[in-house]
Amino acid sequence: MKEQLKKILSKLEREERPRIRFRRGDKLPMMMAVSCIITATATYMVLSGTAAYARKLSALRAITPEIQDYELGDYSYEPVTTKRNILLSVTDEDGLCRVHVFTFDEDKHTLEISDIPPDTLVSCGGFEGTLSEAYETEVYPEIVSMALSLHLDGSMAMDTETVSDCINLLGGVELTLDKELKIGDNILSKGKRTVMGSVAKVIFSDRESYSDGDTDRITAYHRLLISFISTLKEKGAVEWVSLTLNLIVNRVETDMTVSETIELINLLNETQTEDININLITTENSK
Repeated sequence: MKEQLKKILSKLEREERPRIRFRRGDKLPMMMAVSCIITATATYMVLSGTAAYARKLSALRAITPEIQDYELGDYSYEPVTTKRNILLSVTDEDGLCRVHVFTFDEDKHTLEISDIPPDTLVSCGGFEGTLSEAYETEVYPEIVSMALSLHLDGSMAMDTETVSDCINLLGGVELTLDKELKIGDNILSKGKRTVMGSVAKVIFSDRESYSDGDTDRITAYHRLLISFISTLKEKGAVEWVSLTLNLIVNRVETDMTVSETIELINLLNETQTEDININLITTENSK
């Protein structure tokens, strides 16, 4: 049996094994066949991917958009708007006396002003102290931005002397007081009057109104600030800028470029003064 197997294997080894050979003239059909196989494979992959994408797209379309959920549930929502936040600080000979964040809504042409007491304590980015102390650092805008969790598009700073001179150049601003006010050694009588720079300077410097919790003095300041902005609007951007250009260029500190400052002036010019709101930001973190 073993001998017979050996003979069969020997015979098979001697026989010529079948081989597939292509003549030169057969190369083109072979290449075409290979090309067809590749094309068919690629087409299958594309179609499979398209089918998968179509299934995902169909599933996404079947989901109710979130905005429709709000509408169906009778919820109200506010459309996305473009806002610009500007930090405005006012100082006097004793340091920081007013801190504001002006939020311009470019779509609605409105202005929201956040009034923040200078003695507000903040702790962020390795800094701990009041905003007045933060103002003495080189990263004051960054500290305010982190403390409020708010992106700032620019910052400006001026002293009360500059504010006073600006108001004098405008010819004064209107202010109505509901009652007599005592600010330091100064007494302001009740009623409506045209306030000039010297009185405006006293009101702008009244940082103690926050720590005293004197809402009448704080309200008087807010009215003066809105009246100041309204007067700028009434004068018109071209006129008030030309009147105060020397002060803006030489006595106002800002990290904004000329083009950014011009954009800010345009925003102020387009603001609806009747829709200006001032919000006092009060926290327990104050000295």
